[in-house]
Amino acid sequence: MTDTETQAEQKAEPRDFAAFLMEHRRGKSHTELSEALRDLVVAVEETRKAGTLTYTLKIKPQERTPGAVMVADQIKCSLPEHERSESIFFATETGELIRNDPRQTALFTD
Repeated sequence: MTDTETQAEQKAEPRDFAAFLMEHRRGKSHTELSEALRDLVVAVEETRKAGTLTYTLKIKPQERTPGAVMVADQIKCSLPEHERSESIFFATETGELIRNDPRQTALFTD
């Protein structure tokens, strides 16, 4: 290979990532990412908190076929959570949680 051919190879435009994504796992990764993105946007709007969507590709050589590679992916979506309300309970001497203070006498009895 000549220097001119090597330089031409290096300057070639990369293949469109979206095209790869549509082919990988027969488009299942693209669908999963689209759904995760939608879910993330909805959760961010509802909670007004940030979330993350991470797409990871692992590419390794295929041992028995020169020039072939194995491509695996991973999708991680961290949705923001709503604030959770708290409830007040009282602890008894035996370690149970109850709604009414056991040290306070009832005003009305049946």
